[in-house]
Amino acid sequence: MWRFANENESLWKQIISSKYDLQDGRWCSKGVRDRYGVGVWKAIRNVNKEGLVAEAWEENGAGGSWGPRFNRHLNDWKVREVENLLSKLHPLTIRRGVDDSLRWKANKNGTFSVKCFYSSLSMGINHPFPASTIWTSWTPTRASFFGWEAAWNRLLTIDRLKRFGWNIPNKCFLCKNEEESTDHLLLFCEKARMLWYLTFSLFGVQWVMHSSVKRNLLGWYGSFVGKKREKAWKSAPLCLMWTIWKEMNRRAFDDVERNDQDIKSIFLYTFVNWARVYIEDHTLSLFDFVNWLATK
Repeated sequence: MWRFANENESLWKQIISSKYDLQDGRWCSKGVRDRYGVGVWKAIRNVNKEGLVAEAWEENGAGGSWGPRFNRHLNDWKVREVENLLSKLHPLTIRRGVDDSLRWKANKNGTFSVKCFYSSLSMGINHPFPASTIWTSWTPTRASFFGWEAAWNRLLTIDRLKRFGWNIPNKCFLCKNEEESTDHLLLFCEKARMLWYLTFSLFGVQWVMHSSVKRNLLGWYGSFVGKKREKAWKSAPLCLMWTIWKEMNRRAFDDVERNDQDIKSIFLYTFVNWARVYIEDHTLSLFDFVNWLATK
């Protein structure tokens, strides 16, 4: 609705306008020539399909009030809807002689933005999220989205598929010992631990793993590795988890397994390819990259 009211020259608006015409004020299309909803709004529109907002406003000595009219008696559940509607209308008044316009109250300048909308939805909610580790310009977009799903435990691992009703045995495709879950697969499976230990040795650090992917990414600070290696350190978890996820899918769908050495090699080659985004030497070999990681 916001874009329809403001993007007057857009082709998509011109198409909708030519098909359905515009309401007075030109910020909303006329109703679709079909059923138009249920409940209180349907009852209001049944009274006068071409009615204006001002027609539901009744002038009185106190300045006026809202008085929408209905064409039939309301059921009990509709009465509650009307009460809710009137409570929202009460603080709003009609300014006669002024054209209708849209104003986004959550933003000081009155314009709508996705950022402002997201902020208003999350206001008062404190859910820390490792955005600085996941959404980076030097990490492939698809890997960032994968990391986002992993942090929210939304990957389609076997434990989640079983909750959706799939009747399949739950056993990790990598270690073949434990049940598969996001945290097990990406943190605690022996194949994942193998890559985590390799990562820590590349940077020469000691690290304690947290209990979940999200908590692990939240605690993945990189200032101690030095400014030169900070981007590599921040991208390492996603590269590692992306490698593990692809190997799991390879085993699950193609029935092909790589040995441990090949998994390590795939991880390192993926890591160096990602690093070429922020390292000036784009011809950097894998051997040179490992040496580069070892020095601050």
